[in-house]
Amino acid sequence: MAHCSCLHLCYGRKYYGPDSPGSEFYADSCSKAFLLPTCAEWIPDPVAFLRLATNQAPTFVGAWCLIGLVTATMSTADGAILALGTVMANNVFRQLEVVFPGIVNPDNLLIAARISTLPLTLAATAVAAFYRETKDAHAAGSTGYLLIVAFDVVLATVVVPLFGAFYAKNPSPRAAFLSILGGGLSRIVMEFAVPKDGSLLLPFPDDEFLDYGSAASKLPPPIVNATEVWDPSMEPCKQRQYEDYTGVDSLTALLISLIVFVSVQFVEHRIHKPLFHFAGLVGYEKELHAEVQMVRKWTSAAAEVFFVVFVSQAQRSTLLLGVLSNLKIESNCLSP
Repeated sequence: MAHCSCLHLCYGRKYYGPDSPGSEFYADSCSKAFLLPTCAEWIPDPVAFLRLATNQAPTFVGAWCLIGLVTATMSTADGAILALGTVMANNVFRQLEVVFPGIVNPDNLLIAARISTLPLTLAATAVAAFYRETKDAHAAGSTGYLLIVAFDVVLATVVVPLFGAFYAKNPSPRAAFLSILGGGLSRIVMEFAVPKDGSLLLPFPDDEFLDYGSAASKLPPPIVNATEVWDPSMEPCKQRQYEDYTGVDSLTALLISLIVFVSVQFVEHRIHKPLFHFAGLVGYEKELHAEVQMVRKWTSAAAEVFFVVFVSQAQRSTLLLGVLSNLKIESNCLSP
């Protein structure tokens, strides 16, 4: 994929950048930083990479870039779907043991994980298909931005409880549960409450951090030697300030999750009793005998493959060193 990134960065601007023959501009604009009452704002092509891979790039390189893009998408999608199915089976279906004793066993958990992937996949497909970008589109694209939000929610709900379970003394399941709720809800709320215009720029006061405005005047700019030029004080260029807090919401939700976990953990430690009870907070032990045997089997096979590859590479390295040594000796002999 590094070659594809280089292809997009190096040749994308050449064929689809502002200097390319087919570039598009919005002419009715102005810029205070450049002292231009009228200028042309470049409109980037949202599918420039696909056009570059299918038209200008060599067939072999373009095909491999598209195959890599599809492969990366599929690996991310199937991993997320399998993870959701596992969570549904172990954290939701397992709670039915209280109502239906004996229903939870490895076979039923496997069936529940497989069945739950169907509605989850349909729901994810519907969201990706019907989600539309707003007026201020994000730089990552519509579905790409959904992936960013999904990883942010995972960051706000998983990291703190996971580290707390390993490093806290007597970790509280209620602290982990409330930390998950606090981090996830705060990230979802800030998704709609925090300003984001897709520029990935904080609102700095300088003129360089202003978006293009509408054309301010028909007069030439002040940098032109003319009798009558544009006066910004009389005909101001009204520009909107960039305002994008992307990343602030991610870190804030993570901080809220940490504060909630530490607070609940501290309160329960002080009062020496849990704050509340319900069945979902009861721990369980997984039957790992078959899984451990499978892991040991695959680990042994991987170790054997690694040993064979390592020995082969060591033999090649020894042979290469011998050849280089001979060349060095011959060169020393040839030198006067």
